[in-house]
Amino acid sequence: MARKSRESNELLRTALNSGRTRSSTGRSGRATPKSQSQRSSRAGSGIASRDESEDEDDVASNASDDTWALSEADDAGAEVSGNWEAQLEEALDGVGEKRVATREKALTTVERLMAHVYMGDALEGRRVTLLEALRRGARSTKSDRERVLALRCVALWFVSFGAEEEGEEELPQTAELLHALAADADAVSSDVRAAALAALGMANFIAAADYRDAAELLRAVWYLLDAALDAREAVLARQAFETAGLLLTVVLDSNLALAEQLFDNAFSAHMRALTADAVDVRVAAAQNFALMHDALASERSSSTETPVFGARNDELIGVLEMLRHEPAKRHARRATATQRAAMRDVLGTIEHSQPPELRLAVHGRTIRFGDWTRILRLQAFRAALRGGLPLHFVQNPLLHDVFEVEFDVGSEEYLRNGARIVVGPSSELAKARSVEIRKRRDAHRTAQRYGSDSE
Repeated sequence: MARKSRESNELLRTALNSGRTRSSTGRSGRATPKSQSQRSSRAGSGIASRDESEDEDDVASNASDDTWALSEADDAGAEVSGNWEAQLEEALDGVGEKRVATREKALTTVERLMAHVYMGDALEGRRVTLLEALRRGARSTKSDRERVLALRCVALWFVSFGAEEEGEEELPQTAELLHALAADADAVSSDVRAAALAALGMANFIAAADYRDAAELLRAVWYLLDAALDAREAVLARQAFETAGLLLTVVLDSNLALAEQLFDNAFSAHMRALTADAVDVRVAAAQNFALMHDALASERSSSTETPVFGARNDELIGVLEMLRHEPAKRHARRATATQRAAMRDVLGTIEHSQPPELRLAVHGRTIRFGDWTRILRLQAFRAALRGGLPLHFVQNPLLHDVFEVEFDVGSEEYLRNGARIVVGPSSELAKARSVEIRKRRDAHRTAQRYGSDSE
Protein backbone atom coordinates (compact mmCIF):
# COMPACT_ATOMS: atom_id res chain seq x y z
CA MET A 1 0.00 0.00 0.00
CA ALA A 2 2.80 2.37 0.95
CA ARG A 3 4.63 1.49 -2.25
CA LYS A 4 1.51 2.28 -4.29
CA SER A 5 1.20 5.61 -2.53
CA ARG A 6 4.86 6.44 -3.24
CA GLU A 7 4.42 5.56 -6.91
CA SER A 8 1.29 7.72 -7.10
CA ASN A 9 3.11 10.66 -5.55
CA GLU A 10 6.04 10.20 -7.93
CA LEU A 11 3.71 10.22 -10.93
CA LEU A 12 2.04 13.35 -9.61
CA ARG A 13 5.36 15.12 -9.11
CA THR A 14 6.36 14.20 -12.66
CA ALA A 15 3.09 15.62 -14.01
CA LEU A 16 3.51 18.83 -12.05
CA ASN A 17 7.04 19.40 -13.32
CA SER A 18 6.64 18.49 -16.99
CA GLY A 19 5.74 20.56 -20.01
CA ARG A 20 5.38 23.87 -18.23
CA THR A 21 4.29 26.86 -20.20
CA ARG A 22 3.82 30.39 -19.03
CA SER A 23 0.17 30.87 -18.55
CA SER A 24 -0.63 33.07 -20.05
CA THR A 25 -35.79 28.69 -6.16
CA GLY A 26 -36.30 32.04 -7.75
CA ARG A 27 -34.76 33.96 -10.59
CA SER A 28 -31.04 33.68 -10.56
CA GLY A 29 -28.92 36.81 -10.37
CA ARG A 30 -31.56 39.10 -8.93
CA ALA A 31 -32.37 39.47 -5.27
CA THR A 32 -30.00 36.73 -4.10
CA PRO A 33 -26.48 37.76 -3.24
CA LYS A 34 -24.70 36.65 -6.34
CA SER A 35 -10.32 39.23 -12.15
CA GLN A 36 -6.59 39.88 -15.06
CA SER A 37 -4.41 40.55 -12.14
CA GLN A 38 -1.68 43.18 -12.20
CA ARG A 39 0.67 40.41 -11.15
CA SER A 40 -0.75 37.51 -13.10
CA SER A 41 -3.21 36.51 -15.79
CA ARG A 42 -6.99 36.69 -15.46
CA ALA A 43 -6.88 33.90 -12.94
CA GLY A 44 -5.78 36.50 -10.39
CA SER A 45 -8.09 39.11 -8.97
CA GLY A 46 -5.53 41.89 -8.61
CA ILE A 47 -5.15 41.42 -4.88
CA ALA A 48 -2.07 41.20 -2.72
CA SER A 49 -1.85 38.62 0.04
CA ARG A 50 -2.66 39.68 3.60
CA ASP A 51 -0.09 37.23 4.98
CA GLU A 52 3.17 37.68 3.14
CA SER A 53 5.46 36.34 5.85
CA GLU A 54 4.63 32.70 5.20
CA ASP A 55 6.36 32.40 1.82
CA GLU A 56 8.78 34.87 0.26
CA ASP A 57 7.05 34.67 -3.10
CA ASP A 58 3.53 34.99 -1.76
CA VAL A 59 3.00 38.44 -3.18
CA ALA A 60 -0.14 38.08 -5.28
CA SER A 61 -3.09 36.30 -3.79
CA ASN A 62 -6.09 35.63 -5.97
CA ALA A 63 -8.62 36.36 -3.29
CA SER A 64 -7.26 37.47 0.06
CA ASP A 65 -6.29 40.97 1.04
CA ASP A 66 -7.09 44.21 2.79
CA THR A 67 -8.14 46.19 -0.27
CA TRP A 68 -8.56 45.55 -3.95
CA ALA A 69 -6.30 48.18 -5.54
CA LEU A 70 -7.18 48.95 -9.13
CA SER A 71 -4.13 48.54 -11.34
CA GLU A 72 -2.82 50.88 -13.99
CA ALA A 73 -4.13 48.54 -16.71
CA ASP A 74 -7.60 48.72 -15.21
CA ASP A 75 -7.61 52.52 -15.33
CA ALA A 76 -6.41 52.75 -18.91
CA GLY A 77 -9.01 54.50 -21.03
CA ALA A 78 -11.35 54.78 -18.06
CA GLU A 79 -12.31 58.39 -18.74
CA VAL A 80 -15.16 58.93 -21.19
CA SER A 81 -15.19 62.58 -22.12
CA GLY A 82 -17.81 64.42 -24.11
CA ASN A 83 -21.16 63.11 -25.27
CA TRP A 84 -20.93 59.33 -24.88
CA GLU A 85 -24.22 58.76 -26.71
CA ALA A 86 -22.85 60.50 -29.80
CA GLN A 87 -19.63 58.49 -29.54
CA LEU A 88 -21.64 55.28 -29.27
CA GLU A 89 -23.79 56.23 -32.25
CA GLU A 90 -20.73 56.89 -34.38
CA ALA A 91 -19.10 53.62 -33.25
CA LEU A 92 -22.23 51.60 -34.05
CA ASP A 93 -22.21 53.08 -37.54
CA GLY A 94 -18.65 51.82 -37.84
CA VAL A 95 -19.70 48.33 -36.75
CA GLY A 96 -21.66 48.05 -39.99
CA GLU A 97 -18.81 49.14 -42.28
CA LYS A 98 -17.21 46.77 -44.81
CA ARG A 99 -13.58 47.19 -43.73
CA VAL A 100 -12.60 44.78 -40.96
CA ALA A 101 -10.19 47.27 -39.38
CA THR A 102 -12.97 49.86 -39.17
CA ARG A 103 -15.31 47.38 -37.49
CA GLU A 104 -12.65 46.33 -34.99
CA LYS A 105 -11.90 49.96 -34.09
CA ALA A 106 -15.62 50.67 -33.68
CA LEU A 107 -16.17 47.64 -31.44
CA THR A 108 -13.19 48.68 -29.30
CA THR A 109 -14.94 52.00 -28.71
CA VAL A 110 -18.26 50.29 -27.98
CA GLU A 111 -16.61 48.01 -25.41
CA ARG A 112 -14.88 50.93 -23.69
CA LEU A 113 -18.09 52.96 -23.51
CA MET A 114 -20.22 50.07 -22.24
CA ALA A 115 -17.67 49.24 -19.55
CA HIS A 116 -17.17 52.81 -18.32
CA VAL A 117 -20.70 54.21 -18.69
CA TYR A 118 -23.84 52.77 -17.16
CA MET A 119 -26.25 53.12 -20.09
CA GLY A 120 -29.05 50.81 -19.00
CA ASP A 121 -31.58 53.59 -18.39
CA ALA A 122 -30.52 55.98 -21.16
CA LEU A 123 -30.68 53.34 -23.92
CA GLU A 124 -33.59 51.25 -22.70
CA GLY A 125 -35.56 51.95 -25.87
CA ARG A 126 -32.66 50.90 -28.12
CA ARG A 127 -31.42 47.87 -26.22
CA VAL A 128 -32.61 45.35 -28.82
CA THR A 129 -31.08 47.27 -31.74
CA LEU A 130 -27.76 47.44 -29.91
CA LEU A 131 -27.77 43.71 -29.17
CA GLU A 132 -28.55 42.85 -32.79
CA ALA A 133 -25.53 44.86 -33.95
CA LEU A 134 -23.30 43.03 -31.47
CA ARG A 135 -24.60 39.63 -32.54
CA ARG A 136 -23.76 40.47 -36.15
CA GLY A 137 -20.19 41.17 -35.07
CA ALA A 138 -20.02 37.86 -33.22
CA ARG A 139 -21.14 35.99 -36.36
CA SER A 140 -18.46 37.57 -38.55
CA THR A 141 -15.86 35.12 -39.84
CA LYS A 142 -13.41 37.72 -41.19
CA SER A 143 -11.53 38.43 -37.96
CA ASP A 144 -11.14 36.66 -34.63
CA ARG A 145 -10.44 40.01 -32.97
CA GLU A 146 -13.74 41.38 -34.22
CA ARG A 147 -15.62 38.38 -32.88
CA VAL A 148 -13.92 38.51 -29.48
CA LEU A 149 -14.66 42.24 -29.14
CA ALA A 150 -18.30 41.72 -30.12
CA LEU A 151 -18.65 38.86 -27.63
CA ARG A 152 -17.19 40.96 -24.83
CA CYS A 153 -19.75 43.63 -25.69
CA VAL A 154 -22.54 41.03 -25.54
CA ALA A 155 -21.53 40.22 -21.97
CA LEU A 156 -21.49 43.95 -21.17
CA TRP A 157 -24.95 44.31 -22.74
CA PHE A 158 -26.40 41.92 -20.17
CA VAL A 159 -24.54 43.72 -17.38
CA SER A 160 -26.01 47.04 -18.56
CA PHE A 161 -29.61 45.98 -19.18
CA GLY A 162 -30.02 43.24 -16.60
CA ALA A 163 -32.79 40.66 -16.53
CA GLU A 164 -35.31 40.27 -19.29
CA GLU A 165 -38.90 41.35 -18.95
CA GLU A 166 -41.65 38.81 -19.45
CA GLY A 167 -42.17 37.98 -23.11
CA GLU A 168 -38.72 39.09 -24.26
CA GLU A 169 -36.55 36.70 -26.25
CA GLU A 170 -33.07 38.26 -26.13
CA LEU A 171 -31.55 35.55 -23.93
CA PRO A 172 -32.72 32.44 -25.87
CA GLN A 173 -31.65 33.87 -29.23
CA THR A 174 -28.32 35.09 -27.91
CA ALA A 175 -27.63 31.95 -25.88
CA GLU A 176 -28.14 29.80 -28.97
CA LEU A 177 -25.50 31.78 -30.87
CA LEU A 178 -23.07 31.81 -27.95
CA HIS A 179 -23.42 28.10 -27.29
CA ALA A 180 -22.86 27.29 -30.97
CA LEU A 181 -19.66 29.36 -31.03
CA ALA A 182 -18.34 27.90 -27.77
CA ALA A 183 -18.96 24.32 -28.90
CA ASP A 184 -17.55 24.61 -32.45
CA ALA A 185 -14.07 23.16 -32.09
CA ASP A 186 -13.57 22.76 -35.83
CA ALA A 187 -14.27 26.22 -37.26
CA VAL A 188 -13.84 28.57 -34.28
CA SER A 189 -10.58 29.52 -32.53
CA SER A 190 -9.98 28.95 -28.82
CA ASP A 191 -10.00 32.69 -28.13
CA VAL A 192 -13.40 33.15 -29.73
CA ARG A 193 -14.80 30.05 -28.01
CA ALA A 194 -13.56 31.29 -24.64
CA ALA A 195 -15.10 34.74 -25.20
CA ALA A 196 -18.39 33.12 -26.23
CA LEU A 197 -18.36 30.94 -23.12
CA ALA A 198 -17.67 33.94 -20.87
CA ALA A 199 -20.57 35.87 -22.42
CA LEU A 200 -22.83 32.82 -22.18
CA GLY A 201 -22.08 32.36 -18.50
CA MET A 202 -22.69 36.04 -17.71
CA ALA A 203 -25.92 36.12 -19.73
CA ASN A 204 -27.24 33.02 -17.98
CA PHE A 205 -26.24 34.31 -14.56
CA ILE A 206 -28.06 37.60 -15.10
CA ALA A 207 -31.06 36.79 -17.26
CA ALA A 208 -31.96 33.09 -16.85
CA ALA A 209 -35.37 32.55 -15.28
CA ASP A 210 -34.43 29.69 -12.97
CA TYR A 211 -31.45 27.96 -11.36
CA ARG A 212 -32.22 24.87 -13.43
CA ASP A 213 -31.13 26.82 -16.51
CA ALA A 214 -27.73 27.27 -14.89
CA ALA A 215 -27.62 23.56 -14.03
CA GLU A 216 -28.38 22.60 -17.61
CA LEU A 217 -25.66 24.90 -18.93
CA LEU A 218 -23.23 23.49 -16.38
CA ARG A 219 -23.59 20.03 -17.91
CA ALA A 220 -22.56 21.47 -21.27
CA VAL A 221 -19.64 23.31 -19.66
CA TRP A 222 -18.36 20.03 -18.16
CA TYR A 223 -18.15 18.61 -21.68
CA LEU A 224 -16.25 21.65 -22.98
CA LEU A 225 -14.00 21.53 -19.95
CA ASP A 226 -12.98 17.91 -20.49
CA ALA A 227 -12.38 18.50 -24.20
CA ALA A 228 -10.24 21.59 -23.50
CA LEU A 229 -8.10 19.67 -21.00
CA ASP A 230 -7.63 16.83 -23.48
CA ALA A 231 -6.59 19.28 -26.20
CA ARG A 232 -4.44 21.35 -23.80
CA GLU A 233 -6.30 24.52 -24.77
CA ALA A 234 -5.43 26.59 -21.72
CA VAL A 235 -7.47 29.68 -22.62
CA LEU A 236 -10.66 27.71 -23.13
CA ALA A 237 -10.05 25.44 -20.13
CA ARG A 238 -9.51 28.39 -17.81
CA GLN A 239 -12.68 30.07 -19.03
CA ALA A 240 -14.67 26.84 -18.67
CA PHE A 241 -13.63 26.52 -15.01
CA GLU A 242 -14.39 30.19 -14.32
CA THR A 243 -17.79 30.00 -16.02
CA ALA A 244 -18.54 26.78 -14.13
CA GLY A 245 -17.71 28.51 -10.84
CA LEU A 246 -20.07 31.40 -11.63
CA LEU A 247 -22.91 29.03 -12.56
CA LEU A 248 -22.32 26.88 -9.49
CA THR A 249 -22.96 29.93 -7.29
CA VAL A 250 -26.46 30.14 -8.80
CA VAL A 251 -27.29 26.47 -8.22
CA LEU A 252 -25.83 26.56 -4.70
CA ASP A 253 -28.20 29.40 -3.79
CA SER A 254 -31.27 27.31 -4.61
CA ASN A 255 -30.48 23.58 -4.57
CA LEU A 256 -27.43 22.48 -2.63
CA ALA A 257 -27.95 18.78 -3.33
CA LEU A 258 -28.11 19.36 -7.09
CA ALA A 259 -24.97 21.52 -6.98
CA GLU A 260 -23.12 18.78 -5.11
CA GLN A 261 -24.26 16.18 -7.64
CA LEU A 262 -23.19 18.36 -10.57
CA PHE A 263 -19.80 19.06 -9.06
CA ASP A 264 -19.26 15.38 -8.27
CA ASN A 265 -19.62 14.67 -12.00
CA ALA A 266 -16.70 17.02 -12.70
CA PHE A 267 -14.58 16.25 -9.63
CA SER A 268 -12.04 14.19 -11.58
CA ALA A 269 -11.75 16.90 -14.25
CA HIS A 270 -10.99 19.46 -11.55
CA MET A 271 -8.31 17.15 -10.14
CA ARG A 272 -6.80 16.80 -13.62
CA ALA A 273 -6.73 20.56 -13.97
CA LEU A 274 -4.61 20.92 -10.84
CA THR A 275 -1.77 19.30 -12.79
CA ALA A 276 -2.35 21.26 -16.00
CA ASP A 277 0.53 23.15 -17.60
CA ALA A 278 -1.06 26.60 -17.21
CA VAL A 279 -1.08 28.17 -13.76
CA ASP A 280 -4.34 30.03 -14.35
CA VAL A 281 -6.12 26.74 -15.16
CA ARG A 282 -4.88 25.28 -11.87
CA VAL A 283 -6.02 28.33 -9.93
CA ALA A 284 -9.50 28.40 -11.49
CA ALA A 285 -10.05 24.72 -10.70
CA ALA A 286 -8.74 25.11 -7.14
CA GLN A 287 -11.09 28.03 -6.49
CA ASN A 288 -14.07 25.89 -7.52
CA PHE A 289 -13.02 23.34 -4.90
CA ALA A 290 -12.96 26.15 -2.34
CA LEU A 291 -16.39 27.38 -3.47
CA MET A 292 -17.98 23.96 -3.03
CA HIS A 293 -16.28 23.31 0.30
CA ASP A 294 -17.33 26.73 1.60
CA ALA A 295 -20.99 26.11 0.69
CA LEU A 296 -21.21 22.47 1.77
CA ALA A 297 -19.36 22.90 5.06
CA SER A 298 -21.65 25.75 6.14
CA GLU A 299 -24.70 23.52 5.68
CA ARG A 300 -23.39 20.48 7.54
CA SER A 301 -23.23 19.87 11.24
CA SER A 302 -19.98 20.96 12.83
CA SER A 303 -20.06 17.77 14.93
CA THR A 304 -19.44 15.47 11.98
CA GLU A 305 -15.84 14.45 11.36
CA THR A 306 -16.42 13.35 7.76
CA PRO A 307 -14.60 15.68 5.34
CA VAL A 308 -16.74 17.51 2.81
CA PHE A 309 -15.12 15.66 -0.09
CA GLY A 310 -15.06 12.33 1.73
CA ALA A 311 -12.31 9.86 0.90
CA ARG A 312 -10.97 12.17 -1.82
CA ASN A 313 -10.21 14.94 0.65
CA ASP A 314 -6.70 13.78 1.56
CA GLU A 315 -5.67 13.42 -2.07
CA LEU A 316 -6.97 16.90 -2.85
CA ILE A 317 -5.14 18.47 0.09
CA GLY A 318 -1.95 16.67 -0.89
CA VAL A 319 -2.03 18.08 -4.42
CA LEU A 320 -2.85 21.59 -3.20
CA GLU A 321 0.06 21.44 -0.72
CA MET A 322 2.44 20.43 -3.53
CA LEU A 323 1.26 23.35 -5.64
CA ARG A 324 1.58 25.72 -2.73
CA HIS A 325 5.23 24.82 -2.15
CA GLU A 326 6.19 24.18 -5.76
CA PRO A 327 9.56 25.83 -6.57
CA ALA A 328 9.84 28.39 -9.34
CA LYS A 329 11.93 26.59 -11.93
CA ARG A 330 10.13 26.41 -15.24
CA HIS A 331 7.75 29.35 -15.24
CA ALA A 332 7.75 32.99 -14.21
CA ARG A 333 8.21 34.06 -10.61
CA ARG A 334 4.96 35.98 -10.68
CA ALA A 335 3.04 32.94 -11.90
CA THR A 336 4.58 30.90 -9.09
CA ALA A 337 3.67 33.58 -6.55
CA THR A 338 0.10 33.69 -7.83
CA GLN A 339 -0.22 29.92 -7.58
CA ARG A 340 1.22 29.72 -4.08
CA ALA A 341 -0.99 32.49 -2.74
CA ALA A 342 -4.10 31.07 -4.38
CA MET A 343 -3.45 27.59 -3.02
CA ARG A 344 -2.92 29.03 0.44
CA ASP A 345 -6.35 30.66 0.29
CA VAL A 346 -7.98 27.46 -0.94
CA LEU A 347 -6.24 25.33 1.69
CA GLY A 348 -7.33 27.75 4.38
CA THR A 349 -10.91 27.13 3.32
CA ILE A 350 -10.69 23.34 2.98
CA GLU A 351 -8.54 22.60 6.04
CA HIS A 352 -9.73 25.28 8.46
CA SER A 353 -13.05 26.51 7.02
CA GLN A 354 -11.59 30.01 6.83
CA PRO A 355 -12.35 31.66 3.49
CA PRO A 356 -10.23 34.70 2.64
CA GLU A 357 -11.68 38.15 3.14
CA LEU A 358 -11.51 40.60 0.28
CA ARG A 359 -12.30 44.29 0.59
CA LEU A 360 -13.05 46.49 -2.39
CA ALA A 361 -12.68 50.26 -2.00
CA VAL A 362 -15.20 52.20 -4.09
CA HIS A 363 -15.72 55.95 -3.71
CA GLY A 364 -14.80 56.15 -0.06
CA ARG A 365 -16.69 52.98 0.89
CA THR A 366 -15.33 49.54 1.64
CA ILE A 367 -17.28 46.52 0.40
CA ARG A 368 -16.40 43.21 2.04
CA PHE A 369 -16.40 39.81 0.38
CA GLY A 370 -16.00 37.05 2.95
CA ASP A 371 -17.14 33.95 1.09
CA TRP A 372 -16.22 32.29 -2.19
CA THR A 373 -19.63 32.81 -3.77
CA ARG A 374 -19.24 36.58 -3.61
CA ILE A 375 -15.56 36.43 -4.53
CA LEU A 376 -16.10 34.38 -7.70
CA ARG A 377 -19.02 36.56 -8.74
CA LEU A 378 -16.88 39.63 -8.23
CA GLN A 379 -14.11 38.13 -10.35
CA ALA A 380 -16.60 37.44 -13.16
CA PHE A 381 -17.87 41.03 -13.16
CA ARG A 382 -14.36 42.40 -12.98
CA ALA A 383 -13.34 40.30 -15.99
CA ALA A 384 -16.22 41.85 -17.95
CA LEU A 385 -16.03 45.45 -16.70
CA ARG A 386 -12.33 45.82 -15.91
CA GLY A 387 -11.66 49.47 -15.03
CA GLY A 388 -15.39 50.26 -15.24
CA LEU A 389 -16.17 48.12 -12.21
CA PRO A 390 -16.23 50.98 -9.63
CA LEU A 391 -18.63 53.05 -11.73
CA HIS A 392 -21.05 50.14 -12.17
CA PHE A 393 -20.85 49.36 -8.46
CA VAL A 394 -22.12 52.87 -7.79
CA GLN A 395 -24.64 53.34 -10.63
CA ASN A 396 -25.77 49.92 -11.86
CA PRO A 397 -28.81 48.47 -9.99
CA LEU A 398 -27.84 44.97 -11.13
CA LEU A 399 -24.64 45.01 -9.08
CA HIS A 400 -26.55 46.45 -6.13
CA ASP A 401 -28.84 43.39 -6.22
CA VAL A 402 -26.10 40.85 -6.86
CA PHE A 403 -23.79 42.07 -4.08
CA GLU A 404 -26.42 43.64 -1.79
CA VAL A 405 -24.88 47.11 -1.71
CA GLU A 406 -26.34 50.58 -2.18
CA PHE A 407 -24.84 53.94 -3.09
CA ASP A 408 -26.75 57.16 -2.55
CA VAL A 409 -25.27 59.21 -5.37
CA GLY A 410 -27.04 62.35 -4.19
CA SER A 411 -25.65 62.29 -0.67
CA GLU A 412 -23.04 64.72 0.63
CA GLU A 413 -20.76 61.79 1.49
CA TYR A 414 -20.78 60.58 -2.11
CA LEU A 415 -20.13 64.07 -3.48
CA ARG A 416 -17.29 64.55 -0.99
CA ASN A 417 -15.63 61.22 -1.83
CA GLY A 418 -16.56 61.00 -5.50
CA ALA A 419 -13.16 62.15 -6.73
CA ARG A 420 -11.22 59.56 -4.76
CA ILE A 421 -9.13 57.25 -6.95
CA VAL A 422 -7.95 53.82 -5.82
CA VAL A 423 -4.76 52.78 -7.56
CA GLY A 424 -2.18 50.04 -7.30
CA PRO A 425 1.07 50.98 -5.50
CA SER A 426 3.15 50.15 -8.59
CA SER A 427 0.99 52.00 -11.13
CA GLU A 428 2.27 55.07 -12.96
CA LEU A 429 -0.24 57.27 -11.17
CA ALA A 430 0.93 56.05 -7.77
CA LYS A 431 4.57 56.57 -8.75
CA ALA A 432 3.81 60.09 -9.98
CA ARG A 433 2.09 60.90 -6.70
CA SER A 434 5.08 59.59 -4.73
CA VAL A 435 7.46 61.75 -6.76
CA GLU A 436 5.26 64.81 -6.23
CA ILE A 437 5.04 64.21 -2.48
CA ARG A 438 8.82 63.78 -2.30
CA LYS A 439 9.36 67.07 -4.16
CA ARG A 440 7.04 68.89 -1.78
CA ARG A 441 8.85 67.48 1.25
CA ASP A 442 12.24 68.45 -0.16
CA ALA A 443 11.00 71.96 -0.91
CA HIS A 444 9.57 72.22 2.60
CA ARG A 445 12.86 71.10 4.19
CA THR A 446 14.82 73.56 2.02
CA ALA A 447 12.53 76.41 3.01
CA GLN A 448 12.90 75.51 6.68
CA ARG A 449 16.70 75.28 6.43
CA TYR A 450 17.11 78.62 4.66
CA GLY A 451 14.58 80.18 6.99
CA SER A 452 16.55 79.12 10.07
CA ASP A 453 19.84 80.31 8.49
CA SER A 454 18.42 83.77 7.87
CA GLU A 455 17.41 84.05 11.48
